[in-house]
Amino acid sequence: MTVCNRCGKENQDHYKFCLGCGAELTVAPKAAGDVGMMKTMMADPGTGGPGAPLGGPMGPGPGPGPMGPGPMGPGPSPAVAPYGPGGPMRGPSGPMAQTPSRPSGPQSGMPGMPPSGPLGGGPVGGPSPVVAGHGHGPMGGPQMPPPMGPPPGVPGFSPGFAPPAAAGGMRRCPSCGSDVPPSFRFCGTCGFRMDEGSAPMPMPMPPPGPAPGMSGGPQPQRARLSMTLIRPDGTEGGTHDLRPGENKLGRSFGPVFENDGYLSPTHAQLDLRPPNGVVRDLDSLNGVFVKMTQEEELVSGQIIRIGQELLRFELIGAPEPTADGTELMGSPNPGYWGKLTVIIGRDITGAAFPLLGDSVTLGRERGEINFPDDGYVSGLHARIILRDNRVFLSDLGSSNGTFIKVNGERAIGHESFVLLGQQLFRLNLQ
Repeated sequence: MTVCNRCGKENQDHYKFCLGCGAELTVAPKAAGDVGMMKTMMADPGTGGPGAPLGGPMGPGPGPGPMGPGPMGPGPSPAVAPYGPGGPMRGPSGPMAQTPSRPSGPQSGMPGMPPSGPLGGGPVGGPSPVVAGHGHGPMGGPQMPPPMGPPPGVPGFSPGFAPPAAAGGMRRCPSCGSDVPPSFRFCGTCGFRMDEGSAPMPMPMPPPGPAPGMSGGPQPQRARLSMTLIRPDGTEGGTHDLRPGENKLGRSFGPVFENDGYLSPTHAQLDLRPPNGVVRDLDSLNGVFVKMTQEEELVSGQIIRIGQELLRFELIGAPEPTADGTELMGSPNPGYWGKLTVIIGRDITGAAFPLLGDSVTLGRERGEINFPDDGYVSGLHARIILRDNRVFLSDLGSSNGTFIKVNGERAIGHESFVLLGQQLFRLNLQ
């Protein structure tokens, strides 16, 4: 960890700027720190006060006393001034008397080293003195000095100082993108001032629990009723929201309808009881069509749509005799039982196709009735079948489907396809 020289906050070693004050972080040389530590540990702890701060000025040590014969005989050795970096100085033969700075204080020395005797040899006439504070060092040396104080010039620093704990709601640095705790005023990576241009990241909220008095099990979700526009290429377009009950549809009932000129202002109505419902034609000009999902029985006058072709089915019965018995002249009838007529407009018809045999196939390329110019008609699209004097229509797996015009009303369900004007919609009722 790197300690800021301005505010004392601890920062990661790779940070270039302090997270607390934004000051540029500098790492002191390791050698200088070792020397400062040695000087602090070599200070005399006899006064009971804290040791010299790291990197603080070192005062001159007490000078040696006058040279002279030392006292001979038993007794404690006098205190010795701290050694310099070069170690103890050997004097002339015989003990050198030192003038003690504090005659009654204990000796000082390096931690873990036994106290030194008189310079020049061992003790004379008596045992070595016992050092005060003995018993805590690994080698019987003095106790470790008190903890080092703060670096010089750090205001408001106390031994109990601790960096503020990071709280929730990390902020994103706008400059470099790093995560910054909310209590930090500066980004620890780039030094950007976080007081400006940043906001706390929202904390994820726990999911709301069940209301009092309700079970904690999953609650059923209400269906979102809607109808989705299907474009000619099969992709989805806009969506029109629906609600249970009555829903009016037409050019006057939503932006998804307003640009279709083939829709009446009030065209149709959906009565929904999810997942089922009923569609009603409200006397529209062009009608409402529903896509077939299974074989349908045709009645005379029924209108169907394949691709862009609007066809009306009609039964052909035997000619009825006139009141006076005169027969109506016409082309010979080889057994036609019905016909399909192309509807061009209101009360305007085009080509008519007679139906002969048990079945008639419709398509763009194959079958008895072809529509080669309609690209929305499949090659083999639908079939009309005469069975037991009843007529049925079935889709042959065409790409765009076969549609039946709604006469009055018709039942619908989830994912039913409804054709209104020139727009195809899929119902979402679940």
